[in-house]
Amino acid sequence: MTLSLKARNLLVKLFHKNGDCATIALKRFRTLEGLRSGSGPMTVFGLKKMMDKFEESGSFGVKCGRGKKAIASTSVEDVATALQEASSTSSGTCSVRRISRTLDMPVSTCYPFKITRVQELAPADQLKREAFALKFLARMEVDNAWPWNILWTDEAHFHLQSAINTQNCRIWVRGNPFQMLIHSQKVTVWCGFRAAFIVGPFYRRNWSFGSCNMYSQWEML
Repeated sequence: MTLSLKARNLLVKLFHKNGDCATIALKRFRTLEGLRSGSGPMTVFGLKKMMDKFEESGSFGVKCGRGKKAIASTSVEDVATALQEASSTSSGTCSVRRISRTLDMPVSTCYPFKITRVQELAPADQLKREAFALKFLARMEVDNAWPWNILWTDEAHFHLQSAINTQNCRIWVRGNPFQMLIHSQKVTVWCGFRAAFIVGPFYRRNWSFGSCNMYSQWEML
């Protein structure tokens, strides 16, 4: 949480008014600013560090109008060390805001990398897509209600051995990770639907991505 000069001045006043107690000063600050208990603006250690710097130099060291500054290499090493320590705890997890509070850094300094799955496309796929779209439009000109009779299908694979879930998995690395997928045991849920009804759901074990095609779906139905 980045503080303005006005907020920093208020923290200094509250710090000295409450017997140089950082805990009470932060509590009073949250009350005056309408913040939740335990949320911002900094940790007790961060306030003490700010006060030491202020008493030593008489300045907060806040410079305006310089734009976004580059992240120092020491900050990168500090974040990596904090993540390694968090991974060795009982929970083995850590969040961006927790790292931000621990190191007294802005949340924007450290951010998670979210895994994104993309479909591999070959150069010939563009022509196939264009041909399919033209054929689809030509079919609709003959029968405008034809799309309502299409059976739309999809499947979801539920792995049993720690496969990646793109919704809640984060990898804390500097680069984009490329890893080989390991085929683990899984249960596949298949469902189809059209305008008038729904088909399924059906459950099948160890149904791989390659074997889930038109012929296997027809055999299942």
